[in-house]
Amino acid sequence: MVVAALGAPLDPGLDELLGAAGARALREALAARARRWAAGVAPDIAFEATTMGAAAAALHGHHGPVLLAAPDVPGLDAAVAEMALGDLAAGCDLVLGAAHDARPYLVGLPRVDEELMELASGRFAGGLLGAMADRDLTLGMLRAERRLTSPADARALGLDPVAPADLRALVGAV
Repeated sequence: MVVAALGAPLDPGLDELLGAAGARALREALAARARRWAAGVAPDIAFEATTMGAAAAALHGHHGPVLLAAPDVPGLDAAVAEMALGDLAAGCDLVLGAAHDARPYLVGLPRVDEELMELASGRFAGGLLGAMADRDLTLGMLRAERRLTSPADARALGLDPVAPADLRALVGAV
């Protein structure tokens, strides 16, 4: 499931760098990429939600693992999904993928758990880790990823030879 609340706030600097139309096209391409990722991971049950509460409502009655992803991370791929699902299958109570801004870009749960979903949507620090320790839960960590939300992110993506070509074309030589 793609959850907008896991994404970073919009950075007006990206609009200044790429122009409003260019930044909008980039954001739309990122969101479409995340939707395709979700549909590839769970073809029959991929959803999109704005908040964790909406995600929990959409998942009402769902049994089995849940992957919640941010819409602004170019590095979502099959390997990320496989690692997260593998950690869950191995018994982890929560799987997190952290972005460079210390916010999760992916939250994996063995089943719907609204409390952990809400905790995981914020910054890590004591809230989530403290709650996990209090509940004696195990954590699986995924590779770090960089969001694509700011001018610095666009410049980094433009220089990354393994970044998705369609997104590199949208940022051009910035």
